[in-house]
Amino acid sequence: MPAMFPLFVSSLMVTTATLGLYNAARFKSATQSTTYLPFYASLAVDGDYDPDGTHGHCQHTLQELKPWWMVDLRGQFVVEQIKLTNRQDGSPYIPARLSNFDIDVFEQDPSKLVNFADISGHVCYHQTASPGAGTFLYNCTAPIVGRYVRLIMRLASIEHLHVCEIEVLVSNSSFEEVYFNRLGDTKLTNEPIITLIVSDLNNCLQECLQRRSTHYCTAFNWVTSTRSCQLLSVNPFLDLTVNLTSAIGTHFYSEYGFTL
Repeated sequence: MPAMFPLFVSSLMVTTATLGLYNAARFKSATQSTTYLPFYASLAVDGDYDPDGTHGHCQHTLQELKPWWMVDLRGQFVVEQIKLTNRQDGSPYIPARLSNFDIDVFEQDPSKLVNFADISGHVCYHQTASPGAGTFLYNCTAPIVGRYVRLIMRLASIEHLHVCEIEVLVSNSSFEEVYFNRLGDTKLTNEPIITLIVSDLNNCLQECLQRRSTHYCTAFNWVTSTRSCQLLSVNPFLDLTVNLTSAIGTHFYSEYGFTL
């Protein structure tokens, strides 16, 4: 495997590339209180909206009194809405498990606190009764600035938490951390979003960053001889090695955290 060289973009203002609200959660790092294997936290932000939990595209915790799930947006965003897709298989019993929940927002990582499950952030939305099966759009009572968005249930008896997709709809970002790794002389063979001819590597990177909120650009191939910039939207939670091939003079850049 070729060596990886980290490329760090210290800050990114995404408001100039965005019209209206966009989902800042897709392909971001997610965690949860426990995991009912193999239904990891990342499955709630993988862009797959399949609502059947038996198909393997929904996150799932063990039974707990206060099960939670949280996503790190990797930047301070203005959170306005949450779109949640609940499980729809096994209706009405399985979808009804989602109840008495808060969606709250934190500026700093709250999971490091000992009493994490007992504290509340800035509450975007609270619901007591189960919403049932379906996809639901929740408006925050007021826009909230934060980086970490948590879904937590507080229950009288133990239960599973499982949702199939969560979108965090934001209006802008003041600062976002973006890290890229480089694989030299290597190409990802996935179909590009778009292929551009640009002047240099930095412009290729900027083209990808400008499309993060609209096309979820997370990686690109840079062909040095032709200045070809192949922008890619790929799921960082999948093993990409099967689609990597040797290509002298072509370098593959992917956001930090990809499985390579």
